[in-house]
Amino acid sequence: MTDSSNTDGELDSIESTLRELTTQLRKVDAKVDRLLGLYDALGSIAAGVPPRMVSALHAMTPAEHVALQMVLDNRSNHEIAVCLEVDEAEVKAWVDSMLRKLEVGQRRDLRQLMTPVLAKIPAAEYEKASGGIPKDWNDKYGVGGIPDPFRRIYRPE
Repeated sequence: MTDSSNTDGELDSIESTLRELTTQLRKVDAKVDRLLGLYDALGSIAAGVPPRMVSALHAMTPAEHVALQMVLDNRSNHEIAVCLEVDEAEVKAWVDSMLRKLEVGQRRDLRQLMTPVLAKIPAAEYEKASGGIPKDWNDKYGVGGIPDPFRRIYRPE
């Protein structure tokens, strides 16, 4: 009996150690992901994009990136909703989320802040930050009726 309870105690100790190591590994993995994100962003920062803006671009969803490009083109929520065939309330939620992430209060401020950022950021860097939406998406697909191969990214339905 002593051998069995001793073995059970050793197994419990090993399981506990494995749980602790798994927790630590997850923390290390998260830090590595952050470092890789910073490494990826170096091209944008070197191009003159402020690090805070790079971080905000990476925090935005693909749908928010599509809405951002259309807001920069002076489109209203209604116009964006019609073009993307979504509810206007959904567009409003995307725009409100962008305003929060970029720490601005109005669309005008958003345009003033982000127009030079999008001009500076390399296209490949923007595409990484946006989850696959090209920097020139609005120029090519921001008009209703044009087949949009990127729709599955921002509207995965």
